[in-house]
Amino acid sequence: MTLPDSTEHSLFKTWGPLDPVNDSAIHVARPELERLVRVARANTIDAYLALLGSRQTGKTTLLYQMRARLRQYGIGVALIDLTLLDNQPEDQLYAFIASEMRTELAPIFPRGTVPKDLIRPTNSITFRQFLFDVARQAQTPRIVILLDEVETIRESVATPFFGTIRHVFSSRRKEEDAAFEKYLFVLSGAHELQRLAAEDRNSPLHNITDRIYLKDFDVAGVQTLVANFARLNIAAPRETAQLNFDHTAGHPYLTQKMCQVIEQTHPHTITAKVVDQTAAEILRNDGHVERILRQAQEHTDATIQATLRDIVIGKPVNFNRHTKATVKLEMLGLIREVESQCVVRNAIYLAALQDVFDIPAEPPQITPPRRFPLWRVSLLLIALVTLLVNLPFLYVYATDILLTSRSINTRAELSAFGATAIVRYDPILRANADTPTQVRVEVEKFSEPLMITLNKDQADDISLEGAARRELKPPASQERFAITLNQHGAGVIPYNPFNPRTEERRVELIVQPANRAMPTHTIPLTFRVDFYSGFIISIGISLVSALAFVLTVLGNLQKIRDGWDRLTRPNK
Repeated sequence: MTLPDSTEHSLFKTWGPLDPVNDSAIHVARPELERLVRVARANTIDAYLALLGSRQTGKTTLLYQMRARLRQYGIGVALIDLTLLDNQPEDQLYAFIASEMRTELAPIFPRGTVPKDLIRPTNSITFRQFLFDVARQAQTPRIVILLDEVETIRESVATPFFGTIRHVFSSRRKEEDAAFEKYLFVLSGAHELQRLAAEDRNSPLHNITDRIYLKDFDVAGVQTLVANFARLNIAAPRETAQLNFDHTAGHPYLTQKMCQVIEQTHPHTITAKVVDQTAAEILRNDGHVERILRQAQEHTDATIQATLRDIVIGKPVNFNRHTKATVKLEMLGLIREVESQCVVRNAIYLAALQDVFDIPAEPPQITPPRRFPLWRVSLLLIALVTLLVNLPFLYVYATDILLTSRSINTRAELSAFGATAIVRYDPILRANADTPTQVRVEVEKFSEPLMITLNKDQADDISLEGAARRELKPPASQERFAITLNQHGAGVIPYNPFNPRTEERRVELIVQPANRAMPTHTIPLTFRVDFYSGFIISIGISLVSALAFVLTVLGNLQKIRDGWDRLTRPNK
């Protein structure tokens, strides 16, 4: 068997990112994508994101998927590949990023074009001004900048560049810099990004980034790829995904490569022998494996070499991202974590590294099937019944609260005054909330003082901070109301899994001239009431803690009995 020509057409792809549309059949859903999208759609950004993983593990594909998803929600997204900037000077870095942002973000500007008068940045100061002008003029509540391959930025340029990103994050709470609140930066890379995002006070990204480590596919993800063999008239028995996974452990490149080689050899039926032969050929001839081995051999740090050898021979090594050797080996893509221990990432790598360190391979040990005791089955059935009973409630809660938009912009033409009002607010009112919900009213094109009244008579359990009646005089253009749902404690929760519903509250904004009672204009606002989120979190934590305690006790019953016997046994 020989590996197929990489230029030959293949259903499976091993080079370059997958297209969200054209390659959807071989796209494996990653749980990290949901987290990225959830953060991007949140009302506020608490931290920027660092997407960490070794080469050829799907980081760029994940960014393409994120861009496609967010654009469906009208969010401005710019995906910028920094590989072209390898060893480029500072002015080229800022000019390139600004040029890419102009192209990628054009749809979020009026008339779909970026204003021509935006500054052309050449250093960190002008780049900061460029980012501010973009955010100020863009017609979107969120701008997501996806920076891929940040490792290619020169070290001398990286400090001021990432320092500017830190400044954007830190200054967004200032009133004059509020436009910066729109930004979410997502940085993608490996070891250098891990160092920049680590808890090191000397790093420009210290304390402003959450690290997301990209994991490999599980067996279900491998099955997504294996299912495509039916399109090629190749029979793939039920165990095919597991056979692939046994060699690759779900490594995105190796999983695709295994499928691609099998596609090109085109057996009638995929057997264990076919998969084993494919893995052996990849081990002998694949350039990706060759690069991994070269990185392992060329690393000169004796501690890292010794740690890698210990892992290869199966010696226990704790997985700890505060340890230099663990971080380096993980970012090289050589190891992963299994039950808090370091293991070689997959069987193909292990076979290659055993050859490098001249370690004889051991035949795999067959683990007998596990039998589940009755108490575990009972707990599983109780959990399943509880879930089924609450499915209608969970559906209503998810659709009405979790997945609903967190920002509503209501535009009202005040024709009687020749003005326009825009009301921005979060449509979710939360019981037991610590902070009030803000309702911001902006009025445009008005020439005489106006009175804005928040009428909450139809919602008597809503509290208002400050006066309900406010005067707005030109040239002022906006006013804010802070409201709170006056519902506290567990007793206010209208929980009924057999009749799930979401309560609503309605208030009105009444706009009228300040110097006369008529005419008036009423703007209705509707809020959904979230009774559950805070309690679900606290109850969930309590249940998990209680379950962990029960499982620990049940798992150590014999030890408990032995200890009790020693305590109660008479001394002889």
